[in-house]
Amino acid sequence: MPIQFETRENETNEKVLAFIDEWNAPTSEIVVHTSGSTGKPKKIVLRKQHMIASAKATGEFLGLKKGDRALLCLSMDTIGGRMMVVRALVLELKLIVVDVSSNPLANVDGNITFAAMVPMQVQNCLDANLSRFANIEQLIIGGAAVSEKLIDQLQELPTKVFHTFGMTETISHIAMRSLNHPREGQFSCLPGISVDEKNSSLVIDAPTIGVHNLQTNDAIELLSPTSFRWLGRTDFVINSGGVKLHPEEIELKLVNLIVRPFFVSGEPDTRLGEKLILWVESVQRLNLKKSDFASLLANYSIPKEIKYLNKFAYTSSGKIDRITSKSLPHVALEIL
Repeated sequence: MPIQFETRENETNEKVLAFIDEWNAPTSEIVVHTSGSTGKPKKIVLRKQHMIASAKATGEFLGLKKGDRALLCLSMDTIGGRMMVVRALVLELKLIVVDVSSNPLANVDGNITFAAMVPMQVQNCLDANLSRFANIEQLIIGGAAVSEKLIDQLQELPTKVFHTFGMTETISHIAMRSLNHPREGQFSCLPGISVDEKNSSLVIDAPTIGVHNLQTNDAIELLSPTSFRWLGRTDFVINSGGVKLHPEEIELKLVNLIVRPFFVSGEPDTRLGEKLILWVESVQRLNLKKSDFASLLANYSIPKEIKYLNKFAYTSSGKIDRITSKSLPHVALEIL
């Protein structure tokens, strides 16, 4: 596998080469850790044969072929970064390694066949390097929800963009949804993978990657044995006055209103059972009123309070650590 290092940080190069050495070692397993965004990070042992099967499924889904140029701009400390290297090794792609940054296309020249980014990277590249962005043929976005604002921006690009669904336990993604050309709301499973629903939660069956009837904490609407619509995390669901609220759906509607990092969660309430709380990372208080939310959310989805933190807690992969953040010092203000 040819590698083209375009990095300025030796640490990134060293981690790529160290992982390749680990991959080529005479062992059958790789040790990785979950992101920790929904709880304490867990150590997971993945079999190399299952990682190979995952890489092949992605290659088949996207039509990747030997010699295609793949861009690595994700941290090698994450399963997303490691699987980009595995895909390059298994599918015989040319790997272009750049610095892990918020604007990974800043120093990339030439066409890229396949790239993977998190939503923040995509947004920054669109804002700063629109002409370079168009040189990417296919892009997968993962690691977080994708806002409607970002999806709207993708409609005018020639780049084919997919949103991925997966977790460390499933060795990266097991399903994708097209975000443009066409724009889809449902996820479609990769080859060899099927899904089911139990107690409104997603169940994954993927024998080729060692996953058998995995019960997840993801609330879904099952559309077929190979397609579903994601609603949010069941362990985040808020029951407010008998109405089930999915924080992720609410957060996607608020991204254009709140420019600071934020999330929503539930808190015990004597009248409602649980009330919706908006958490914002900001030193300054935002001038937000109930009327600002009314045009975006149904009345029962409007937060009752805003809690301000100077700084959220974050996981090693850059996600907001919701559990830890809620235990940090904050200032609570009622929304009027």
